[in-house]
Amino acid sequence: MNIESTREKWLIEGYGQFAEFGPDNLSINNISKVLDSSRASFYHYFGDISMFIDELLSYHWTICKDFNEYGKITCKRLIPDLYDELGKYTLPLKFSLQLFHHRNIPAYNYLFLKSYGATADAFALNLFADHLNINPDKEEVRNLWLTLGEAWYSRLDPDDLSPETLMSHSMEIIESVQKLIRSDLYEVLK
Repeated sequence: MNIESTREKWLIEGYGQFAEFGPDNLSINNISKVLDSSRASFYHYFGDISMFIDELLSYHWTICKDFNEYGKITCKRLIPDLYDELGKYTLPLKFSLQLFHHRNIPAYNYLFLKSYGATADAFALNLFADHLNINPDKEEVRNLWLTLGEAWYSRLDPDDLSPETLMSHSMEIIESVQKLIRSDLYEVLK
């Protein structure tokens, strides 16, 4: 086994454990057992847990960029296209959900906001604006998109990330967003 493949295995397994169990439960011992690799090899590649987590965050960012490139090509409508694609990315979605739940840590909050914003800029904001039949160039659209995202992530169940469930949450929230847009309050807040 070469050096790169062992390092990559550590990253892939660590990414999965971070996504499934959260950063507080990330265990070098557990990963080393799964990989049948020594803890010494972990320290050889990453030095310490904080460097490893930085690598996991970078790895996630790469996945997010790949998703955005793919989404630009495959997503023509917000519903169902975006949620069909997200349903194919359940592990990265779980990773993002962990970032969302641990936003009190600046690096996690930064990456959550950066990746969510990058998806908006790449293609999702235009799909959202088209779905609501509003001008995508206005700052209010981005604020409404952030509102959708905050509510959507807070409803996610990591054990049910099917496209149907993801879409259902979104449709319920969009209905509330549309009510907000039609309200007197929205006119005051704009």
